[in-house]
Amino acid sequence: MLQISNLLLAANVSSQVANNSAVGMLGSFIAAALLIVVPATAFLIFVSQKDSLDRTSTGRR
Repeated sequence: MLQISNLLLAANVSSQVANNSAVGMLGSFIAAALLIVVPATAFLIFVSQKDSLDRTSTGRR
């Protein structure tokens, strides 16, 4: 941790800039999860359930 801190000080980067960057990165991860992962998961669950129902109804005929 001390090496990172020395690197930031040597690069003349304030802790507030580093903090804002970290918050932005976390925000990007959350946005990606909401925009990509959640809809894809919902779609796959829907398709899986629909396929299961189709196979069940076809097997009974």
